[in-house]
Formats: sequence, C-alpha cells, structure tokens
Amino acid sequence: MPQIINTNISSINAQRNLNKSQGSLQTSLQRLSSGLRINGAKDDAAGLAISNRFTTQIRGLNIAVRNANDGISFAQTSESALDEITTSLQRIRDLAVQSANATNSAQDRISLQEEVNQLVSEIDRISETTTFNGNKVADGSIKSLSFQIGANAGETVQVSGVDARTSQLGSQPGVVQTTASSISGVGVDAGGTVASGFTITLGTTVGGGTLSVGVLSSSVGDYPDLQLSYAAASLTDTSLDDYGSGKAKDLAERINTLREDGVENMDGIYATAKTTYDYSDAASAVGASIDASEAYVGAGSLDNGGLNINGVDIGPVNFQERDADGSLTKAINAKSDLTGVKASIGDNGELILTAEDGRDVVVNVGEADDVETLFYGGGASSLGGATLTDDQKVGSITITANDSIILGDAAGGSTFQTDEDVSNVQATGTLANADITTVETANRTIQTVDSALGQIDSFRAGLGAIQNRFESTIRNLSAVSESLAAANSRIKDADFAAETANLSKNQVLQQAGISVLAQANALPQQALSLLG
Repeated sequence: MPQIINTNISSINAQRNLNKSQGSLQTSLQRLSSGLRINGAKDDAAGLAISNRFTTQIRGLNIAVRNANDGISFAQTSESALDEITTSLQRIRDLAVQSANATNSAQDRISLQEEVNQLVSEIDRISETTTFNGNKVADGSIKSLSFQIGANAGETVQVSGVDARTSQLGSQPGVVQTTASSISGVGVDAGGTVASGFTITLGTTVGGGTLSVGVLSSSVGDYPDLQLSYAAASLTDTSLDDYGSGKAKDLAERINTLREDGVENMDGIYATAKTTYDYSDAASAVGASIDASEAYVGAGSLDNGGLNINGVDIGPVNFQERDADGSLTKAINAKSDLTGVKASIGDNGELILTAEDGRDVVVNVGEADDVETLFYGGGASSLGGATLTDDQKVGSITITANDSIILGDAAGGSTFQTDEDVSNVQATGTLANADITTVETANRTIQTVDSALGQIDSFRAGLGAIQNRFESTIRNLSAVSESLAAANSRIKDADFAAETANLSKNQVLQQAGISVLAQANALPQQALSLLG
C-alpha cells in the first residue's frame, strides 16, 4: 500500500461518516424535542401534504361541533320562550272555560277578560323580545337559519324560525272543496287569505286555470308570485291507468318542489296529498239510491281479478262479514307496495281505501255478486238493481305554512276555480282578539287556544327534533374528528421508542466517528519514519 500525505483518504471517509451520523443525531434530537416525525417537507413530502389535509379537516370538524352546539343553544332559547307562551295559553284556556259557565255575570266575564288581555300582551312581549345573539327568535323575523355543521362548504342544516305572536296563533283553517266532478265556476275570491292548514279537494276532472299560492306579504295588496298553471286535461287521468300519479299528488309535489328550489314567497309552504275511498264513493259510482245500513262488507269471496285496485288484481280471498278476521284488508294491504293503497275497516264495517301520497285510487270491479257483497252486505238487492262500475277517487291537498296563505294572482282574478263560491275560506280570528265576554266568544276562544297550542306544540316538536339532530351531529363529528386525529398522528407524530433507539445509536456513532477521525488524521505522520 503506497504511503501518501497529500490526500488522507481515511480522514475523508471518517469525516463523511461523522457528518452522516451527526445529521441523523440532529434529526433524532429534533423529533424528540418536537414530538413530530415530520418537521418539514424534507422529512416526508407526501406525508406532510396528507397530514395538512387531515389537519384542515380536523380543525373544520371541531369548529362544526361548536356551530352545532350554537344551534342547540338557539333551539333551547326558542323553546324556553315557547314554554312560557304555553303556560300563558293554558291559563287563557282556563279562563275561557271558566267564562263559558252560565253562572258568571257579565261583570265576572269582564274581569276574566282583563286577565286574558294581559296574558295576550305577555305572549306578544315574549315573542317580540326573546333574542339569541341579537336575533329575535320568536317573532317571525327569522324565516330560516343555516348552521354550518361540516368541515366543507355546503354542509349545512336549515333551522326554521318561529312566529309566536298572537296575531299568528289560533287561526282555524278554512276549506276549499269541490262537490261536483269538475273544477269550474265562481272560484276562490281573488286575494282571499286562508289560514295555514287549509285543504283543497279536487274533483274527478280538472278544468283549465291557475292556482296561485304564497305566504301573505306584510304589505297590503301584495300577491304571491307562484302560479301553478294547468291545461284542461293536464292533471286528469281519463284512461284510469296512470296509477302512480294523480292530480292531488302531482300538485302537492309541484308545490314542494318549488319550495325546495327557493322560489320567492314559497319559503315555509308545505303541501301534502291524501286520497280516501269509502263506500259512499262506490255509491256515487253507480248513481243509485242505497240503504246506508247495508253499506258494509258482507261475507263472501273474491276470485283473482274480481277486484282490481290501481291496476293490481286482489284475490283470491274469502272474507267474513265486516271483515271480522281481517282477511280482506290483509289481502289488499299485501299488494300495497304495488298499489300505493292501504285498506282498513270503518266504524260501520265499511271498506276504506287510503293512498297516503295522494295518488288517485282507481277501482275496477268484476261482475260477480261477491263484488257487490264486498261493498254492500245486502248484495245486489241493496243497490236497487244497479251494477257497480269502475270508479276513480281523486285526493285532497293540504297546504300549511308558517304564516297565513293567500290565494289569487297579481291581476286580482279568480284563478283556482271550483264549482261553488268558496269565499268563506277566510280564517277565523286569531289569539290577538281573544274574547271571553260572552259564552259564545268564550267557546270560540277555547277553540282558538286549542289551535294555538297545536301550533306551539308543532314549533316545539320541530325545535326538539333539531336539537336531537344537532346532538347526533356532534357525536358523529366528534367520532370522525377522533378517527382523523388518530390517522394524522400515525403519519406525523414521532415514535419515541424508535427515536430514542436512533438517538442512542447516533450518539455512539458520533463518539466512534470522532475517535476514528483523530486516528485517521495521525496516519500521514507515519511517513516521517521513512525519512529517519
């Protein structure tokens, strides 16, 4: 091996290894002092990016938990106000019941009325002054609040505000109902205000026209922008074969779709449809005078196809009088997934068919006497010689809102037409003008308070449901945040057991490296012995 002094290869090698162990030692010290495996992109670039995304989501989830807790606080604040209003309503009802008693004098009722007036004022005070973070929660000024309950954009839940003012409580719903087979004639008075919860019962066929529905504006003379137009036959099933739809169902779905799409004046308006077919419908179908006492299910049987509901054959089935063993209703309900219709037996033993979604109920009957027995216990004789024919029942639409509802259009025309004048759909008085100074008005106030209590109960049920939802959301968010934190820890946090082992190893390598470097630096001096 040649002896050289200008280049000390051993020293260079020792220095390189010493620098390497020193870098590893510094990394171990940094990880142990920070507790993090990744202190910069140089440690793990991909891991750092993943960890940052986890951190973003975890922080967002934790904020969402706080938001959900704020939502619970909002709902609790609203409900506390409604609880006090309920107490006042109960007292008003007590006073109304007391006033309705004939033993009270006129002066007694005036004294009772004074307390009612104070309670009404207190309800208005509560509804108008209850606030949450500066927002009034019970006076109707808040239509809807959006709570961010997720880490990402758009992950929100909507909470509807309530309006517990006495001017909005206690209205008795009006009813718009057709009695003939078509919708035509005088119609709803333009701009007629209807209480939340009014019902429109459609006829078998629909004439052309427009139904305008919207929440009543505070400005006098304002009309809703929503107009549901239909042609003469657009909502009519003349073929009796479109069993999945129906005028009531279609119109209710249209109203709900417009609300969900954010159409102006539709906020808070909900429509539900329902169709009920009972023995009186069958009587109307044959146009005969029948004995009402015979309008019950008689004992008999149906062959397959003897009765067809919404295109589905019912049977074969044997049934007892008034369906005592439930075999008939069981046979019909077994096909409810196909027909959309549920069967039940009424108080008089009559068959009742109900479509909860408002689809039309189309009944096709066979020619056997057993079918007549199905509707009339007396059989064919109870029909006066008439024969049952195919029939179609159209449903009703119930429209509810957070406020009074207005019917009409901007032009002031009578738009949604029925076969009779229905201008009497105006809602009855609200709680604001509660009067118990006479027996008659006291009884009316009892009904008004009952309606108001129902509204408050509905508000509280909604608030209770949203509190439960927020609590469920918090549990879910907390669990997800915990799982993500664990995942992030596995990527980013230092393993102290491994790092202390690396620290010990690198410390030994440092000491050995320094010792070896000292010896390597002394090697060139051996060349001096050759000059000796």
